[in-house]
Amino acid sequence: MKEIKAGILVLFLFIGLFGSAQKINSPYSRYGLGNLHGKNVNTALKAMGGISIGVWDPNIINPGNPASYGKFDSTSFLFEIGLVGNYTNHQTSFQTESSTFATLSYILIGFPVTRWWRTSLGVLPFSKIGYKVKIFIPVEGFSNIVNDVSGDGGLNRFYWGNAFNVGKNLRLGIDATYLFGEATRSSHVYFPDSLLILGTKAQSKTRGADFIFDYGIQYDFHFNKDRFLTLGLIYANTFYLRAKREYIAYSLIGGVDEDIESLRDTIAYEPEEKGLVILPDRVGFGFMYAEKDRWLIGADFEWQNWEKFESFGQSDSLDNAWRISVGGQYIPKHTSISSLFKRMSYRLGVRYDKSYLSLLGHQIDEYGISFGFGFPMKRSKTEIDLSFEIGQRGTMKNSLIQENFFNVTFGVSINESWFHKRKFR
Repeated sequence: MKEIKAGILVLFLFIGLFGSAQKINSPYSRYGLGNLHGKNVNTALKAMGGISIGVWDPNIINPGNPASYGKFDSTSFLFEIGLVGNYTNHQTSFQTESSTFATLSYILIGFPVTRWWRTSLGVLPFSKIGYKVKIFIPVEGFSNIVNDVSGDGGLNRFYWGNAFNVGKNLRLGIDATYLFGEATRSSHVYFPDSLLILGTKAQSKTRGADFIFDYGIQYDFHFNKDRFLTLGLIYANTFYLRAKREYIAYSLIGGVDEDIESLRDTIAYEPEEKGLVILPDRVGFGFMYAEKDRWLIGADFEWQNWEKFESFGQSDSLDNAWRISVGGQYIPKHTSISSLFKRMSYRLGVRYDKSYLSLLGHQIDEYGISFGFGFPMKRSKTEIDLSFEIGQRGTMKNSLIQENFFNVTFGVSINESWFHKRKFR
């Protein structure tokens, strides 16, 4: 058993680092911290529109509310891993382009510590930056001046969560999260019609690493043996993330379409400086109404005060953001002798996000419709999960970009009995 635990932990760290290197492609990730990834990354929860604040299940790990860890079975060790694939069609009023990417989505483990204390650890993304855009600027005497803007990187999170059962129906939870990552943004201006005019490139690099904390609470109301209502609340106060950044601008020849750059002169250089990135406070509440091993429905509302965001003393003109999610799950007949189709979980959900981006008079919104399935293994608590989401981000108004996306998430949830002594005759 010790070897198995060690192997899982090594895999945990290795794949977590591998996942941080994957790229997305979204021009909207140019602003703020990039595209944010909520903590409701579990495949089963994604299929239900991302509901998580009031949700608990002894067979899944729900980082959306740390209080949910309190419902882990007292003898189980949980291990979950997920992969996500994305197809996005980017549209403007005059151009269409598509992109794809696939990456590791999460690795999570959870287990009991005492009769009243449960714990969980995990690696998952916090934000991702990935874009490459060409801007054509008409100037008299030239057909165009071109400005290539690009960015890459983001923040990842490694969390240690703990939940405490206070009585039969009340659970309190806290996640201690270590945020770490790096973002690079660059702007390259050049003159494609002239080989005699030098181009200019400016590049900034920001690195951050610090701890933040999330808090959660859940309370159950039981109506009979199987039916219950769970109310959930989450909160994170404002945090000041320590960061470092550096900036350089220089003139060059080449560097276009993957040509080799030839540096000519340094225009400006700002060596590494220390600063703070302000992550604003966040609050959310949700509920789940369910019948044990049969069905559940739930909804979430979450709000974050992004108007307080600052990076090295500068705001990014962000707006307050909020999201609402509604979803549910149905299992026809959960018994060991039922057919697979009756034991399967059928999931459906919708979500609407008002993002923190406000561009050209439009606050960028996003919506998604999701569905998915859970396939339980025979004579085991292991489950294979699939979720699918179709959605849209942004608008084509005022020369903005509309992103139509399709996400597929694949997850495996392994539930093993590790914490009891076996008896042999």
